[in-house]
Amino acid sequence: MKIRMLSVALLAGLAFAQAANAQEFDDRWYLTGSAGYNFQSSDRTTDSVPFVTLGLGKFISPTWSVDGELNYQNANFEANDDLNWSQYGISLDLRRHLIAEGRSWNPYFLFGLGYQRSEEEYDAFPSPDSPRQVEDGNFAAKVGVGVQSTLSQRVGVRAELGYRVDFNDASHAAPNEDAFGDILASVGVVIPLGPEPTAPIAPAPAAPSCADMDSDGDGVNDCDDKCP
Repeated sequence: MKIRMLSVALLAGLAFAQAANAQEFDDRWYLTGSAGYNFQSSDRTTDSVPFVTLGLGKFISPTWSVDGELNYQNANFEANDDLNWSQYGISLDLRRHLIAEGRSWNPYFLFGLGYQRSEEEYDAFPSPDSPRQVEDGNFAAKVGVGVQSTLSQRVGVRAELGYRVDFNDASHAAPNEDAFGDILASVGVVIPLGPEPTAPIAPAPAAPSCADMDSDGDGVNDCDDKCP
């Protein structure tokens, strides 16, 4: 009798543990947006400039998230404010979150790969169609660190410091360079889509029937026992 009751309790506990494990992290899709400052590589001879991002992502495990992100920045050249250099791109970013129970802010590491498109004006005087423009697209890689608040039902906050290498080998201002490294500092929001998930309630264990009970210990279950 005691063994049967213990078995029922263990099965109920296992069902509850499996239900909790199914929702051990928030796997909702989320929107991201950030604004920050792009400290331009000195080799570009451009001024440092603000930048913005917009993205979509989700946690794929309790400690890993993946984001697809668009970025845009538009700078002037240091020697000539009339000439513009603009860049926009897309990246796929993985973040390894170092999450601790009960902590509202958690650090993370960032690893990203992407594509950056640049449009660089240059002085073509005495040509009548000056300034002219060089357009080029290149592979880019990014690493960084940051902190992110725990996602609530409405919004989370993220602060990040990153380093992005743009493998641009067609720059008119720096023809001898084949890559540029920029420092990116930003603050942004993480907006979950949909209601906050909750762990499903485990079903209550079934009540034992008389066929599983032997009240007088005579070896005959209570359903069949004439004198239980």
